Amino acid sequence: MTMYISATFKELTRKRVFLVSLILTFVFLVLFAFGVRELTGMAGQNQVSPAERLMNSLVLMVLGLFFSQFLAAFFVLFSAMGIVTGEQENGLLLAVAARPIPRWKLYLAKWLGHAVWITVYSTALFVSVVWTIHIQAGFPILADEMLRGLGLFLWMPLLLLTITMLGSVYLPMLGNGICSALLYGFALFSGLVEGVSSYGGPHPALEKFFLLTGLLLPTDSVYRRSLFELMGGADWAGMAISDMGPFSITSVPSNTFLLYTVGYAAVLLLLGCRAFSRKDL
Repeated sequence: MTMYISATFKELTRKRVFLVSLILTFVFLVLFAFGVRELTGMAGQNQVSPAERLMNSLVLMVLGLFFSQFLAAFFVLFSAMGIVTGEQENGLLLAVAARPIPRWKLYLAKWLGHAVWITVYSTALFVSVVWTIHIQAGFPILADEMLRGLGLFLWMPLLLLTITMLGSVYLPMLGNGICSALLYGFALFSGLVEGVSSYGGPHPALEKFFLLTGLLLPTDSVYRRSLFELMGGADWAGMAISDMGPFSITSVPSNTFLLYTVGYAAVLLLLGCRAFSRKDL
């Protein structure tokens, strides 16, 4: 298994999009740190109250992690959208599949290899953003809250990886990338609309629509639960994250829903292993 993880890393580093993703991530973190420093400096000159400073740091945290999930999602899409059909077109998959190993194990090894490096990338991104806000804006962080938020933040791109890999068994590389990006964007858009609609009271039809969207691709729901945990959970729910326009978190996914996402990922992995085992290479 270690061999496949290292082989996956070599495959990623050979792709130009991997280098581009790292460069863009570095640029984002530098600009984000600079922007936070300037904004906190302006707030210090205006002598804002501690409560206002806390709310300002909270808004910066929400915005920073919102764009961080974008970067994590596109890192997944660019690295995994051709994981099966792309390698099949290049002839690499046939050489690997010729080895005496069951295809379902090969599929899981590819998933695990990508999952390891996606976890490393997303962890570095999450910690960099949270630590920047903590140091420069004074956002209070507890270790257990940060660990819960980090775990859920990492689960979001892994869910996207699972559905992207399944799509790669059936669709060509470009088609799979477009389809996965549209599904992710649709889930994200639904979350933003839900935040806006909360001000006028959500319509029952919209509530059903948001629920179905979350069941179809629960990435945005997991991301919102990650924010909820990072920001103190129920202690700050009324003050912190329910009045931020499209970024509001009006309904927090329950623990039961998180268990659903685990079953969701397990079923998609099972379907992917089954489809890959039957695929004509």
